[in-house]
Amino acid sequence: METFDEDVFFKNDGYPTERYEYCNYYFFKNESFDLEYSRDYDQFMLVTNALYPFIRLSKKRGRFKYPCGGSSKIAADSSYAKETCCKRDEMCPKIAWGIAALFLANIHYDEQQKDYVLNKERQSLFEECYNKYWNLYQLNHNGLKYSNIPIAQKELNYIEEHTRIIRAFWEKSTPLKTYPTLYDYAYSVEKGYEEYLKKKEQSIKIKMMNKDNIFSTETRDSFDKPYVKVFF
Repeated sequence: METFDEDVFFKNDGYPTERYEYCNYYFFKNESFDLEYSRDYDQFMLVTNALYPFIRLSKKRGRFKYPCGGSSKIAADSSYAKETCCKRDEMCPKIAWGIAALFLANIHYDEQQKDYVLNKERQSLFEECYNKYWNLYQLNHNGLKYSNIPIAQKELNYIEEHTRIIRAFWEKSTPLKTYPTLYDYAYSVEKGYEEYLKKKEQSIKIKMMNKDNIFSTETRDSFDKPYVKVFF
């Protein structure tokens, strides 16, 4: 699926349009009705064809999900697509970006526990996110000017850039505070992902150090017993 930067949607006569994946839970069940959005919205939708997916708030009207009914894609000639960016953000506010958005799209609400449950292991979510953007980074850095950069150093450069992007998206996700329970869970996941990135970085650096430790060996005898002498 082709992906686009967030700010290019609907710019060219309604194209490219946003594609949505609606969450399978209604978040008002565990939140206060006195909060800003709680009275008007009952569902999240993940914009899946954004380069870095983000979450919009959505209203469910009967069997149809706003703003594109039963479809997962906005029609380029729809009234929603023709609105200004500010008006669309007013109709379906953006509320979360980055790893927080991916987390919110991968949970469900358990009635028995009265709590949210991840649909996949947190580690799997981290690995999918990491590998997706690491592969993309390599595609965007495979020109000849990058040919002399060792793959390990290239991955370290990626981690530095990716960490900066992820942090910026989390800082942007303050509207999620409207739903305190989900905000706290998302905060835990975001911090967990940053720790995952740090461990990746440390692991790569250790491997690079070990690789740079060049040594030679010589077999010697001591009391007629052979042993190996290592020279660094």
